[in-house]
Amino acid sequence: MVRTNRLLALWLAFGAVSLASVPGTPARADEKPAKELDRTPVNCVVFSSINRKVAIDNKTIVFGLKGNKFYRVDLPGGCPLLTPGETQLKLVYDNKSGKMAKVCSTDGFGVEHRIGAGCQLAKFNPITAEEATELFAKTQAK
Repeated sequence: MVRTNRLLALWLAFGAVSLASVPGTPARADEKPAKELDRTPVNCVVFSSINRKVAIDNKTIVFGLKGNKFYRVDLPGGCPLLTPGETQLKLVYDNKSGKMAKVCSTDGFGVEHRIGAGCQLAKFNPITAEEATELFAKTQAK
């Protein structure tokens, strides 16, 4: 009988230790830890990944890329060819490398069906989807 009590006490102690090591509330499947956006500007983006480009004003362009990535480009000195909401941007870049061709901060662009000198791009600054949506809304309000 003493032996049975010792085994029972041992199993109870083991069970208590096991339960203590289990977290109290499991995370819900739809809750993902907030991932901090790396705000480090980049020099180039792959051309084939660009699926949207919108002029916010004559100094700012937002590029939307596949995978829900967005970049804000603040043009050095502005571009008189741009009007808010303009999307017909003709990028001038080295496309010799095919699908991996990159558009870089040193490249230029023009606006389709507009006569004028091309304009210079600048570094691509990562922004969130929410920030991009706010910028897009500014073009519709004008």
